[in-house]
Amino acid sequence: MRHTTLMLLKKDGKLLLGLKKRGFGLGKINGIGGKVEEGESVEAAAVRETFEEIGVNVSEMEHMADIVFDNLYYKGTPESHMMHIFIGTKWSGKPIETDEIKPQWFNISDLPYDRMWIDDTHWLPEVLRGNKVEAWFHFNEKDVFTDFWVKRLPEECISRITDENVGQDNTGEDPSTFEEKEGARAILTNEKGQIALIHSVNKGWYKLPGGGREKDELVYQCLERELLEETGYKIKDIEPLGVEINVRSQWRMIGKAFLFTCKTDKFIGKQPMADEIEDGDTLEWFDSFDEAIRALESVKLDKIGFYGAYFFTRREIDTLKYAKRKFERERHT
Repeated sequence: MRHTTLMLLKKDGKLLLGLKKRGFGLGKINGIGGKVEEGESVEAAAVRETFEEIGVNVSEMEHMADIVFDNLYYKGTPESHMMHIFIGTKWSGKPIETDEIKPQWFNISDLPYDRMWIDDTHWLPEVLRGNKVEAWFHFNEKDVFTDFWVKRLPEECISRITDENVGQDNTGEDPSTFEEKEGARAILTNEKGQIALIHSVNKGWYKLPGGGREKDELVYQCLERELLEETGYKIKDIEPLGVEINVRSQWRMIGKAFLFTCKTDKFIGKQPMADEIEDGDTLEWFDSFDEAIRALESVKLDKIGFYGAYFFTRREIDTLKYAKRKFERERHT
């Protein structure tokens, strides 16, 4: 999959866009960006492309969206690519016209959507309202999308778990050097309102259904894939809940879990991985938040002796307690 970036410079109620003077998108007005090079981070690519195209060096920016364009024709060939979108808020240098881009400031309240890509009207207003989003657009051979979705990502941090929080030894190493991994998990309820937990019978622990994000995969795609694999259900009524961060110094890893609530839809059948079969993973339903929390609190972590279990057990307890409080507040408002 091709990866690209888009930088949107924002200042005083205005947005800097550029008229494309050559190549793909000729004549359209858009943000500033281009292809991510081999071995380059998307952040570095966004900064490099902005400097190359308009002579501006961005020093502060926020990653606001990831969008997959499926079946988009590029140089006559249909392909999929993922665009990583940033809002730049601090930079040096004055925007200049180059042989590729003619930059121009526009009032955010009056953007030239009729001269922009057809998908921009669906995701850009959300981003400009400060929401982090994911989107997916499927195109036909005439560069018209035939199907799409735009969804908000969870942003509120529910908990941040460290070695000290779960009684484990901290190596004292700088977390900024740790590998970062992302995943998606959900509080899944069925038609009876029961809550799902995955019980690893042979290991002795419980977890919310979900797992790690694969290469070239959006968070929402990860969530749907993982829940189908682990529970056998397609899901519906997906709502963002929050984010959990865990810093595991002994593994030199920082995990970020995007957390959602959702409901069961059609049952397709479980597709467990080999390690899940070996662990004896079983889908179990609990009648209330309290019952699910008690199951997690009953796990004998010292007996299991697995470093990661301390973190994900605490994560699930924090998530369920947070959701319980949230739902109780909503019932009383």
